[in-house]
Amino acid sequence: MTEIYKATQKEADILGVLHVEGWRGAYGGIINQEYLDELKPGEKADLWTEWLDNPEIKADIAYIDNHPVGFVAYGRIHTPPPGQSAIRPLYTAEILALYILPDYWRKGVGTSLLKHAARELKPMKHTSMCLWVLDKNKRACGFYEAMGATRIGKHFVEIGGTKAKEVCYGWRYTHDLIQDKSP
Repeated sequence: MTEIYKATQKEADILGVLHVEGWRGAYGGIINQEYLDELKPGEKADLWTEWLDNPEIKADIAYIDNHPVGFVAYGRIHTPPPGQSAIRPLYTAEILALYILPDYWRKGVGTSLLKHAARELKPMKHTSMCLWVLDKNKRACGFYEAMGATRIGKHFVEIGGTKAKEVCYGWRYTHDLIQDKSP
């Protein structure tokens, strides 16, 4: 059974490991392998220490049998989809990161974390959300589409010397995502 707990500064090292291993699993064959091999959990932990100090960013860790297996970070939108109005935005929240250890893919952890984030965003007055994912990460794109997301935009990024297209998926009404009370 997946249990989800709020991440604190004490878990920055855990988030660093999950982040690096999640990237290596998700982006192998998509991003420069040398870059992925050189990622350091300690450097990502430093990033998480900074992010966890930001009141606009929340992070939660999924555990199975008391072992951390994935995480989700979410909050106010940081990278709006193209064409979004700053005055009346369609999407007000963003999933900033969602990574699962490869051994736990397709075991419901991603579904649990995504629905958890949507539920947590509701009391923060967010009823819509989006996220960005590499277009070549077909497994993740398929997952978000299966979870009811709509592709709403794209842009290009460079990661570790690799130029890649990132696509934005959105849930206009997160209620649709969380109305089913399963994980």
